[in-house]
Amino acid sequence: MAEAIPLLRRWVRLLLVDELAEAFELIVSEYSTNALWHTASSRPGGRIKAELSISRKQTRLTVLDDGPIPARPDQSADPEEHGRGLLLAYAYAGETGEYDCADGHASWALIRH
Repeated sequence: MAEAIPLLRRWVRLLLVDELAEAFELIVSEYSTNALWHTASSRPGGRIKAELSISRKQTRLTVLDDGPIPARPDQSADPEEHGRGLLLAYAYAGETGEYDCADGHASWALIRH
């Protein structure tokens, strides 16, 4: 499933231009990596779905995953080595959020033009 992350980055690059592409490539990478690390999407049959909504005034990326799983036993890694990418994603996006949905969890980021 980790091979999906570069594909998602390329998909964003094909659909967007300039600084929007750069920002959303980073955001899709972070959101999908977190989905693989922290949710049931990393299990056999797991899914990650990315949606882009593009208009003249704003662009919104939503990454949907299969929802939470119990904490991994190996999450005792140094916290300094994790989480910085999300801070960058939040810095690029004007608005971010997350919500639970019927079949999992969604994280979204919006940039107004």
